[in-house]
Amino acid sequence: MGKSEQKLMNKYSDKEIIDSFFDSWNDGDPDDIKSALHSLLQRFGATHVSEETGIPRTTLYDMCKDDSNPTLENLCLVIDFLKDQKSAS
Repeated sequence: MGKSEQKLMNKYSDKEIIDSFFDSWNDGDPDDIKSALHSLLQRFGATHVSEETGIPRTTLYDMCKDDSNPTLENLCLVIDFLKDQKSAS
């Protein structure tokens, strides 16, 4: 992650980044969901998310690609992870 991206990420709280993912989910725009997922991986670390969800890191990053079609099962695992993060904060 570049310095400008890191600076932008630090501008938002964990809660705001999680809420952004759920807002994207509610809007139903796949591209926005993928972008929000990428932000989550940057904030919480792909290794940490992978360990908590059981989804391989490479799969998590593949889920963010423009031409990807993430499985509902994997998205539900990410959502469960986010619910835990949200309740912890």
